[in-house]
Amino acid sequence: IKMNKNTFWLLLIALFGVHLIGVLNIPLMDIDASQYASISREMLERNSFLQIYDLGKDYLDKPPLHFWLSCFSFKLFGINTFAYKLPSFLFSIVGAISTYKLGKLLYSKEIGKLSALLFYTTFAIILINQDVRTDTVLIGITIFTLWKLIDYIKNNNYTSFVLGFVGIGLAMM
Repeated sequence: IKMNKNTFWLLLIALFGVHLIGVLNIPLMDIDASQYASISREMLERNSFLQIYDLGKDYLDKPPLHFWLSCFSFKLFGINTFAYKLPSFLFSIVGAISTYKLGKLLYSKEIGKLSALLFYTTFAIILINQDVRTDTVLIGITIFTLWKLIDYIKNNNYTSFVLGFVGIGLAMM
């Protein structure tokens, strides 16, 4: 399937806009997203990045990377919905780019483009950009890691080897 270059970029920009509108305009959903935002806020307020608290009590249920990213975003942009959702939104972009690169590496540039568009239009990605949890970060890192490790296997690229294992480390967090 051959796709016009302008069509690809138009679709990608439209999808980016849809996701961004959702990040900016949809309030946090109850239960997980609001709890995780509260944990990140508490992390920032207590200046405690290694000991995680939820309403003053130890919280040992989730790995800390999501909370660290949200806390850093709160520090940069203030405590608000956009700041909380921004890291996950950025990792969905990492996932789309990595999907493109992986498709291009394994098949062709056209397959990479279609793969990225399919990734970014799946209901799951749209939903987890709105109802932010740890999943978006994990998905983006996992696809990035696969791309880098397969690049290492195919091209013996040492930098990809190192980045692939950095990705594994981040995914564990």
